[in-house]
Amino acid sequence: MRLFPRQFERPLYSLLNDLAQLLTGSAELVSRTLGQPARDRSRALPALHENATRATELTGRIGNRLAESLITPFEAEVLYELALSMGDAVDAMERIAELTVSFRLGRISTSMLEAAQVLERACDLTVEACWGLPAVAQLGAYHRELRRLRRHGTRLVEQSIAELYSTGGAAADLLRGRDVAQAMLDALALLDRAGRQADLLRIKDT
Repeated sequence: MRLFPRQFERPLYSLLNDLAQLLTGSAELVSRTLGQPARDRSRALPALHENATRATELTGRIGNRLAESLITPFEAEVLYELALSMGDAVDAMERIAELTVSFRLGRISTSMLEAAQVLERACDLTVEACWGLPAVAQLGAYHRELRRLRRHGTRLVEQSIAELYSTGGAAADLLRGRDVAQAMLDALALLDRAGRQADLLRIKDT
């Protein structure tokens, strides 16, 4: 069963795929930023800001395209929420890098670097899911894997917070580290939400 009428299929899928590609690009920039020396981290901020601006534009175009389509209101709402979740995740990744730079954090813990890699993997899977939107029956596996990645990423972030407190230091430094950790948790949660919305499309199609 096709999710969209043929006359709307290619433009809408193309926009969703473009949005998903911004996710992967931003996730790669975040991983690179966290792994760099503090003096080099600001280099990725312009590209991340451009991705966030582009994601907002694409989300608006997807909303307009859905308003013109002949699909059911349920499908249109879920697809728009999927696009919004991806766009918000791009924003959240920009925030991770911005906080890391503005707080002038020192060495990033191994646990946080691994959490960034989990974020990358979740974004890669989201791209694959957007490619597969015409055949929504397979989206259940995407949702299950996103939930697993979110749990794994959350454990890594919590471990980084525990390490932060165990090393001690000024209260302000601890709070800054927690803010960056929370931004990572927010990004993981948004991708998990995208997985749930994709699964709603699969359920609707059965």
